[in-house]
Amino acid sequence: MLNKENRSGRLIGVLLCFCGFAFCTEVPELYFTEIHHCPVEPEPEWVEIYNASGRRLPIGEYRFCNRAKNWSVGKTRGKDSIAPFETVLFSRDTLLLREYIGFRDVRLIQYAMGYLNNTAGSLAICKGDTVIDSVAWDKNTVTCPSGFNPRTGRAENTPGFQKTSVQDRGHKGALSREQTAPFTFRLSTRVLRLNKTPLRVYVESGQTVTLKLLDSAGREQWKTNVPPYTNAWLNVPLRPLSDIGVVYISLSSGRYEKLVGLLVRP
Repeated sequence: MLNKENRSGRLIGVLLCFCGFAFCTEVPELYFTEIHHCPVEPEPEWVEIYNASGRRLPIGEYRFCNRAKNWSVGKTRGKDSIAPFETVLFSRDTLLLREYIGFRDVRLIQYAMGYLNNTAGSLAICKGDTVIDSVAWDKNTVTCPSGFNPRTGRAENTPGFQKTSVQDRGHKGALSREQTAPFTFRLSTRVLRLNKTPLRVYVESGQTVTLKLLDSAGREQWKTNVPPYTNAWLNVPLRPLSDIGVVYISLSSGRYEKLVGLLVRP
């Protein structure tokens, strides 16, 4: 939130591996992919974490280092771990955050993480007493209310979607699912404003990729074929959309298809 006190305090101690704006010798099994420390009220703060290990990681074994309580999902069966290559969003108010991001396919975990400092703060992931990953920011990192990707240092707002997953080999070289696909892609954003925010999609492939815009019911609104080795940003027109809400981008090549949800706001 903007203009509030730092109630959680600064992280004290030596951070063993800072991956925010420096290179690490090994990709950690869990790491931060987005930090939203100063959204416009009343949207709650949230952080995004990615499992790059290629195996399930028990949620209860991890915590934010300057918080005593380990992560937890209560008694939800089958949800006590983070799946390989899964992205999870942490927030103190998941119900309100769901209203803002709109996507039902994005996993949220409620956690009493306190308030993040708008102008200078830090967070770290711990497994026991071992620091897995950490991030720090100041008033020059990004202009509020934008969030940022600690691995690029740039503004980003793509909840649940990893722009850079094609570059991540995970723990001990494990390949992510996007890397085994016949194409890779990136989105300019997952939150759009109708007739205001352009949507761009970057596609890399040695094969023809079919790119579609679908409405909330899955009906095709726009379609194009991306030739092999185009390797360029493509503009997706939003004019066919008649209403706000959740829409989808579909990318397919042969029998392989990838579907990504987007939120269109007024």
